[in-house]
Amino acid sequence: MALYLDYRPQQFDDIIGQAHIITTLKNQVLRQKTAHAYLFSGPRGVGKTTTARILAKALNCEKRKENSYEPCNECESCKEISETRSIDVIEIDAASHTGVDNVRENIIENAQFKPTKSKNKIFIIDEVHMLSTASFNALLKTLEEPPAYVSFILATTDSHKLPATIISRCQRFNYSKVPDDDMKSYIKSIAKKEGIKIDDEVIARITRKSEGCARDAVGLLDQIMASGEKHITEDVASLVLPTTHIELQLDFAEQLILKQKEQGLTTLRTLASDGVSLPHFAEDLIELLRVIMIGCIDIKLSEKELDLPKDAFKRVLELTKSINSVQMVRLIDLALKRTNEIRNSPLPQLPLEMLVIEWCMSDEDNDQGTTTREQKTPIKSSDTKTSTTQKTMLQDNTTSSITQPENQTDVAIVKNNDTQINSEQAKKAWESCVDEISKQMPSFGFILKMSEFECVEGNLIKILANYTFHKDKITEKPIREKIESLLSAILKTPVRIEVNVKDGAIQQQETQELQELATMLGGEVV
Repeated sequence: MALYLDYRPQQFDDIIGQAHIITTLKNQVLRQKTAHAYLFSGPRGVGKTTTARILAKALNCEKRKENSYEPCNECESCKEISETRSIDVIEIDAASHTGVDNVRENIIENAQFKPTKSKNKIFIIDEVHMLSTASFNALLKTLEEPPAYVSFILATTDSHKLPATIISRCQRFNYSKVPDDDMKSYIKSIAKKEGIKIDDEVIARITRKSEGCARDAVGLLDQIMASGEKHITEDVASLVLPTTHIELQLDFAEQLILKQKEQGLTTLRTLASDGVSLPHFAEDLIELLRVIMIGCIDIKLSEKELDLPKDAFKRVLELTKSINSVQMVRLIDLALKRTNEIRNSPLPQLPLEMLVIEWCMSDEDNDQGTTTREQKTPIKSSDTKTSTTQKTMLQDNTTSSITQPENQTDVAIVKNNDTQINSEQAKKAWESCVDEISKQMPSFGFILKMSEFECVEGNLIKILANYTFHKDKITEKPIREKIESLLSAILKTPVRIEVNVKDGAIQQQETQELQELATMLGGEVV
């Protein structure tokens, strides 16, 4: 039998972490002032159904002492309820009995008959939120005014799904997750009864992994004990409770935070070739990133949030020093977006690869990539105002983030100075400009690569675009000013650009569009 069944609480005092509820119920039983309907709501595995059974035993116990609230667990009634074979304590799983016919047959009609052997007839409805609307409506009247010998105990993990009319007719008790200290004492007591010595570090790991669920904690302890060891150390526990891909997650998180895009892409390629489940890896990664974000605020808080070995946690501590909480919020937001795309992607690793490139190539945080580009770009030192403007433009990586002062046009469009620009210089400068912008804005760089250098007249560089919409895109004020600023920096003299459209390209585009329209309408161009 599973360990959690062997150690399922049989008395009120055995239930851990719910003192605020148990104290109230014990007093009601002691004073014989129990309610006709209870609603126990809260997370899984914290004692809702167990409490319902103990309460049922206390109400029907044949040998319960006069001044005691605990069932004897020895009489026939207590034994039948503990073994779930009592005909007067009816347990119903609402998940498999959702229909109104089941409610009428198993509850409403059954409630009209007095208990066969016990003092009270008790209905325990588990996962009650699964009942249909019609079932709730049918149950309503019986729940509000049941016979004197009938009690209802409803249990649910989603109380918000219950109608307000049902909730208002019950005494409601909200269960909470079991506190860590209570959970550790509980695990330690079970291990002692089983004759097992268990290290405190292992108990702490079980507590963190159980996340406040007593049933999960005992189940994990049962797994570890299956190793057959009488002394459970961290090494023994790690065989049963491995931290899923934690080293890979830390490596990948570090590569993201330090913006090491080549290493990040290599890690993803390794994961894909090894057959790692990328959706689960991404979900675990987000949990790790969340802990790092919390660690940026308070490292003590993050230590309690994730099950990590000591060495791994030291790496988390180092990562919190390399990034701030605002940047972490942006990274997690981007990771969430890409994680949601994995399951619908033809290549599972593609969204995560896009995450690496999108995050590592961004210049929003004034990373080292910006500094490198600034150092490589020659700027005329004598023109301080133009230099400052060029630096500002080069730091922006997307069209939406470009902001220019109102007098920027005046800076770029000035009278030509003594420096003469020949066609060869202008052509090379244009090619360099296209390469640089393609690195910063790959999608827009494609448009520039389709355009051609035409000629130069004074400080005016003329460009030929293939299509009208290409011309419109290049001549948008932020884009045009960015190009002019970069060309001015390369040629060391202020220049401006003029964009024209190839006549043949326009005619070809219009002819093609007309042909497509004619084809859609079932005709042809003559």
